[in-house]
Amino acid sequence: MEERYVKEFKAFLKDTKRHGEITQYRYVVAMKDFDINQISQDYINQYVQERKNTSMVRGAMLSFLEMNGIKKLFDMPPKATGRERVREKREISKEEFNAVSKHLYSKSFRDGLLLDVIHEGALRICEVKSIRLNSFRWEQFFKGQDKSCKLSVIGKGNKERIVLISPNTMDKILDFYSKKLNFEDVETIKKFQNSPTNVFRKDKKTLTEFQIWKIIHKASKEAIGRDIRPHELRSARATELIEMGIPMHHVKNYLGHKSVATTEIYLHQDATKSIKEIGHILEKNQ
Repeated sequence: MEERYVKEFKAFLKDTKRHGEITQYRYVVAMKDFDINQISQDYINQYVQERKNTSMVRGAMLSFLEMNGIKKLFDMPPKATGRERVREKREISKEEFNAVSKHLYSKSFRDGLLLDVIHEGALRICEVKSIRLNSFRWEQFFKGQDKSCKLSVIGKGNKERIVLISPNTMDKILDFYSKKLNFEDVETIKKFQNSPTNVFRKDKKTLTEFQIWKIIHKASKEAIGRDIRPHELRSARATELIEMGIPMHHVKNYLGHKSVATTEIYLHQDATKSIKEIGHILEKNQ
């Protein structure tokens, strides 16, 4: 795709289609080899099929045709028949998580904190950008620093969601800012608590969704030899909460889902684990 079309396509995806930064990036990549000068029904069919006729390339193609006002002139090739491919659900072990966390903190406090907060809050990547210093309920936390701190984030539909950040992570935040701001008096601490400063910034600008994705993707490859997607941290947290014995309906609310069915999709539960758990329960009742 010519450079002028790339810029126009990204603007169309952002302003007209309202797609997030990661979807914009993936759609542009999906269409990077498309030559509009060769456009025809056969060319579109060939292009889509050569890229395995995935939902990503189909969505990108439809958006590109719509941008050029020719969507109605062409058809998409039939969807692949048979069982629809389900994106692999990959578990993240504690050892893997700790290795990535240690690697990130060694590079940057901000990046290490980013991983911890996304995981503990089971955050969507779009919610990270709303986190400011005054998003934490500091007054409540200071009354009981052995308890998790409430964090307010703004998510889908511009709705507020409350999540919990562990005392260990809160101690890291306090230690970092106490050294940076020199907490010598009450006024300095109050100013810190009420600060609207965005926590996750780079060069005084809030990190974009793609930058957040890239930080975690790159660090996980360096630390454990495979990539971790930010959304997998959200799934991992949901699974952890269920395994702690927290009822499904509470986990649903914590993740900001409308239905339990959506929450269940996030859980890493396989037949082997289910058989093992059922076996334990049967042994206790025999």
